[in-house]
Amino acid sequence: MKVPLTFSPASIRNQVASPRGSTRTFWVIFVFLLLLITYFLFLPETTPDIDSDLKVGDIAKQDIIVPRDITLQDDFSTREKIQKARLAVAPVYEAYSPSAAAPRPRLNDWFEYIRLSRRRFIQDNTSLDAIRGEMRKRFGVDLSAQEAEAVLRSTAFSRIDLNQLLDLLQSLRETGIIASKLGAVKSPDGTIQRFREGEEPQILKVDALYDLKDVRATLERFLRNQTLTSAQIRLILPVLMEFVDVNLSYSPNLTNSAREAAANAVNSVMIRLKAGKVILRKGDEVGSADMRLIRLITREAQSQRQRLPDFILILVVMGMLLYFLVRFFWIPESSTLNDDKLPLVMIVTLAVSAGIYRMSVFLLPLVAKNLSILSGIDQQGILFAIPFGTGALIIAFVFNLQSAVIFSFANALAGAIVAGWNFQISLYILLSNLAVSFGIEYYQRLKRSPILKAAIFWLLPVNLFLILLMDLTRADNPDTGLILAHLGMGTLSALLSPILANFIIPLWEIMFKLVTDLKLIELTNLNLPIFRQMLENAPGTYHHSQMVASLSESCAPELKLSPLLLTAMALYHDIGKISSPQFFTENQTIYPDPHEKLSPLESAKMIIAHLSDGMEEARKLKLPQPIRDAILQHHGTKTVHYFFEKAQNAANVDTDEIDPGLFRYPGRKPQNIENAIIMLADQVEAASKTLSAPTDEEIRNIIRQIVTSNVEENQFDECRGLTFHALNTIAASFYKKLSSIYHRRVAYPGFDFTDNGKDDSDQ
Repeated sequence: MKVPLTFSPASIRNQVASPRGSTRTFWVIFVFLLLLITYFLFLPETTPDIDSDLKVGDIAKQDIIVPRDITLQDDFSTREKIQKARLAVAPVYEAYSPSAAAPRPRLNDWFEYIRLSRRRFIQDNTSLDAIRGEMRKRFGVDLSAQEAEAVLRSTAFSRIDLNQLLDLLQSLRETGIIASKLGAVKSPDGTIQRFREGEEPQILKVDALYDLKDVRATLERFLRNQTLTSAQIRLILPVLMEFVDVNLSYSPNLTNSAREAAANAVNSVMIRLKAGKVILRKGDEVGSADMRLIRLITREAQSQRQRLPDFILILVVMGMLLYFLVRFFWIPESSTLNDDKLPLVMIVTLAVSAGIYRMSVFLLPLVAKNLSILSGIDQQGILFAIPFGTGALIIAFVFNLQSAVIFSFANALAGAIVAGWNFQISLYILLSNLAVSFGIEYYQRLKRSPILKAAIFWLLPVNLFLILLMDLTRADNPDTGLILAHLGMGTLSALLSPILANFIIPLWEIMFKLVTDLKLIELTNLNLPIFRQMLENAPGTYHHSQMVASLSESCAPELKLSPLLLTAMALYHDIGKISSPQFFTENQTIYPDPHEKLSPLESAKMIIAHLSDGMEEARKLKLPQPIRDAILQHHGTKTVHYFFEKAQNAANVDTDEIDPGLFRYPGRKPQNIENAIIMLADQVEAASKTLSAPTDEEIRNIIRQIVTSNVEENQFDECRGLTFHALNTIAASFYKKLSSIYHRRVAYPGFDFTDNGKDDSDQ
């Protein structure tokens, strides 16, 4: 079979031509269509023509009819609804008492102290002033000298059942004690809210609580039941009241917060007017309700005429989206190193991203609540802080631009769902994801730094610009403080995204065995020990591998393959020769030829062994699977022709039969186009070394014969994606590269390198 190889200039292009982005005609058409699309999306709807001078009591001069379906916000009714919601919130009382933490020990100590002090005062003649001072210091009870002496001489405290008293006081505290019912702040229905830290607010009736007057009366009844006289009750009741604390106090701050929360939860009152509805007929008197409705319609009509900011928002959003899509088609799609793993990785990344979004929605409000600087942030601001760019950074870095763009649309939908189907957030996510995807493409994937650069120089500006634009167009009077808070949240999102992406990418590389450009850069570093060892032990193989890498890499742009992957495959394809370099022709400039002492079969086995030796070395180095495949497949199932023919020539034609299987490489045929390129480059490079100064025609013949030979031997039968067009492209790339290497140059001026070195004067 003769392979139809051509070497036309069109077939040796190294890069795909891109449309000229600076073409004036294209940009004129682009801007015109952008403005047209924006106008159609913005186009204000028709509004009813209403006499703006109408007042309550006037007579309508014409029928006022709604020409289209309108939904209006009734501000008056909304304010009334908010006011009712505020009034419906019962005042909040905070449950707190400084002495409530340890009521029993205080009273226990007091009764014990009175018993001991009574003995000290009566029997030991302890100073009354000293005892009074101890009462003030230990218990905060300040009695006059007369009251203190009466308490010490009385037996009233010893006649009280202390356990019953403690239970009574505990019951009063649990019910709730306020300072005074008469001056208590309460709702119209006589209720309050009791607030305790860590508990749900509880609605209580004020009449069911105790104030200090009720507590005094309750203690007085209790003391009467303890068979104390009126004089004794009058003596010790004021003392017991010192151990009673108000544990419910009105909190204006908590009350205002609760009322604000209730007001914020109120939905605006919307009025829906159907097309054709008659608001007023000609000759009707304008009532107050009619006038309120007319004002709402008039205001809506004015806002429709003044919606220029909406036009700007639509223009910017559509402009960015169309620009990214145009650039998407300009950049040629490239084959990624992990195409077969793309669906799984994309789904897992989207799932992890959704989990991060949901966790952020839960955690960020808690963080904002505990930071005073963020206490006023709204729900929209919390959404801006979510690291929506993480997934796009991962997909763009591991795969390619096209994959990242597809992921961006899916990610925008997922983010919008988490944000409660917020369309503005969906646009925010989509445009920022597209920006960061192009950022990775711009900075390339040769280091991990492009992730951070794309986030700072692409994601951050787009985030801040979109947030600012949405805030300015959403409100009539934008709140500067709120806008700054939103911008801060957008900055946080842009900073969190690369941090999470840099953390997740190494995990993905391990879990899914991904081969990234960065990994290939590390593997192709010629300072690695494996290459230093190859240069020292097998210098011919070292230079051969570099030449194969140069030839292979030249095919990548036209075929949209990874040049880094082809380079890595070429550099490692012959590492099996390091252990026995003397058996290979390219190294025999420094080693004697060992094949002179071996039979053809033994020589063939030593040659073939470099595949198994290479696979063993690949396992030690933990090389990625594509590179291992290159080691195993770069000879396909070809035979070692030289020694096979040598064995045939030495054999007895009549009696000996040579089994070609003994001389055949045990590898597989190339399974993909990359391995086919490595096989052809390996053979072309070796063949080109047999010519000292090849001409263009000789180079063409070498390439043509090698490609044809492999096709005729069916070496590419199992190769996916290899067509005759691809073979032509490969051959053309090889030809261009070899021509540049072996091209002739003019004689170096002033020197004659053929001179035998004798001086003319010696002749």
